[in-house]
Amino acid sequence: MKPRPPSLRDKRRYILVRIFPPWSNPGTKDLFLAIQEAVTSASGDAAASVVQMAVVYAAGEFAVVRCNRGTEKVLEQALATVFCIGVCPVSLRPVATSGTILSLKERIAKMNRGPFPEKQDVKHDGKHYDAYRYPGQKIDLLEKGFKSRELLFLTEEDIEDK
Repeated sequence: MKPRPPSLRDKRRYILVRIFPPWSNPGTKDLFLAIQEAVTSASGDAAASVVQMAVVYAAGEFAVVRCNRGTEKVLEQALATVFCIGVCPVSLRPVATSGTILSLKERIAKMNRGPFPEKQDVKHDGKHYDAYRYPGQKIDLLEKGFKSRELLFLTEEDIEDK
């Protein structure tokens, strides 16, 4: 079967989404289900079928979501209503919209100054933490443990005092 010529293909748009907090790492399927539920809740079943949303790429704190051209605003509004994926609280923020996945992956490479290379194991006030150091801004401490995980937010001034 021959591929369709460009003039007969469906026109698609791709939305680059940033996932906060960066360490949540939801799976592609869980991300799809959360966004699909948000689109259906915000716009109804008929509009959700017109959007034809799909998660085409997810890695780290970024994801690329596909939709039909002209329905980007509906999808972006629905992304703002997602507050959890499974039991993990998250926030999905649209960063950019494009006609190709390649251009969004290039944008990810430019933006990826990432907190993950700066991850360290730290002991603070007698507890063990994973430290995520953001460039020039802050340090988040996520307590290691299996029952409850405490999250501390420190600034560079807090660290300089010790």
